[in-house]
Amino acid sequence: MWTDKEYTGEADIPEPFKLTRWRDYIKFLFGPGMVALGLGIGTGEVISGPYLVVKHGPLILWIAFVSILLQTVTSISSSKYTILTGEPVQLGINRLWVGNKVWTVLWTVFRTVQLMWPYYMALVGSTLAAMIIGGPPGPEQRLLWSLLSVVGIIICTLPLLIGGKVLTTLARMFFWLNFVLIVPLLFILALLYVPAEIWWAGFKGFFTFGYIPEGADWLAMAAVAGYAGLTSYSGLLISNYYRDAEWGMAKKIGFIPTLVGGKKVAFLVKGFMPKISPENIRRAKKWYKYLHMELWIVFFLFGILTMWFPCILYYKFVPVEAAIEPGFGFAAVLAKYMSGVLGAAWWVVLIALFFVFWPDGTGLIDSLLRELTNIIWNSFPGLYKRCKGDVRPLYYGILAVFTAVWLGMIAAGTKPLIMVLLAGAFANLSGVLYVIGLLGVNYTLLPKEYRFSKIEVVVTCFAIGFYGFFFTNFVLHKFFAIGL
Repeated sequence: MWTDKEYTGEADIPEPFKLTRWRDYIKFLFGPGMVALGLGIGTGEVISGPYLVVKHGPLILWIAFVSILLQTVTSISSSKYTILTGEPVQLGINRLWVGNKVWTVLWTVFRTVQLMWPYYMALVGSTLAAMIIGGPPGPEQRLLWSLLSVVGIIICTLPLLIGGKVLTTLARMFFWLNFVLIVPLLFILALLYVPAEIWWAGFKGFFTFGYIPEGADWLAMAAVAGYAGLTSYSGLLISNYYRDAEWGMAKKIGFIPTLVGGKKVAFLVKGFMPKISPENIRRAKKWYKYLHMELWIVFFLFGILTMWFPCILYYKFVPVEAAIEPGFGFAAVLAKYMSGVLGAAWWVVLIALFFVFWPDGTGLIDSLLRELTNIIWNSFPGLYKRCKGDVRPLYYGILAVFTAVWLGMIAAGTKPLIMVLLAGAFANLSGVLYVIGLLGVNYTLLPKEYRFSKIEVVVTCFAIGFYGFFFTNFVLHKFFAIGL
């Protein structure tokens, strides 16, 4: 059980907002669920998922369905912790067993290994290079791709520097680019050019549980398990955004402002533990109602749809050979092969992909910085005094360090597809660590009156086996040539 030393103290959960007018519902849209879904329409949906479907067929899509389902449930549990305490769930996990500073080192190492690959920025570079040369870039265009990937770093970082509140900036980007442009475009293209039998094959694939093809690509399957939807540890990221949106107890904590246009905001090191009372339990349940609305409708349902549309498009148009030798330009192969039936497809698809990779690159950078900022800020309280409560020097200092690493990776010339697959596969390891920690938070920190439901606990236990299974088989096949 918690102590006063671990939290600021006890407090009442703030009264939830009310949804009474249409303006309230529109404002509700521009929240953490929108950011989570926007981040989810990314490499899992337009790179690793389609790559796997082109190689092994749509029956493999059950991996994506299970992963998105697990992410939704564990994200709800994680965000409940944020509503109750005002902290992202990662700070709760950091209180467990080995201690705060050891967890901080573990998270930093795990996340650095996974996200030292600048895959979104590299995909921006690949897409821009395809626009310039008129075809998917190959090894001979490596220099052009490298220069344009640096441009990708710049344009993905820029939105985080301006706009007031980082969450608001991201939500607006994802709404206009994904909901207004990308999702309708993918649906229309699939509706016009994909026959009904492929639509049905894709839908059926979501429910063909346990199907593993002969000669399976375990790297790609692990990447889909780790990166379908948002990511295997999505609750770590989503609970951060609910904190920044000031849901529940987070109203008492503060948020991360942008560097330009954002006012200085006091950002507390520790959260509060909710007082146990009928009124607080009532308020918590009302917050949970909004949480379920947002994550089941916005995140889960649309997450499945946005995996379905691109995968059936790729399966219809892209031959297997394109998946075997993708060079630097797998992102452009759909545009190449669709242009044979729709002349404008080359530009339409490339522009659409650019507007997937750009905001997702911004979201990826912010989620990484937000996570590391939170755990370092919490583990080293002296920073609060040194920075006078202003979290921006730490947040943007971490950005500077990772920018240097990303520039080095681009200079090394690793292909964007390989970056995507490796990052997705290693995400499963972080996912296992996260869900184990989530169970610890439930039974060690939270009073019994506020613990997760039994269904959430069962699903969380299943997630350990699911992500562990795909990561283990990826490692066994990739490095030891053994396994299923």
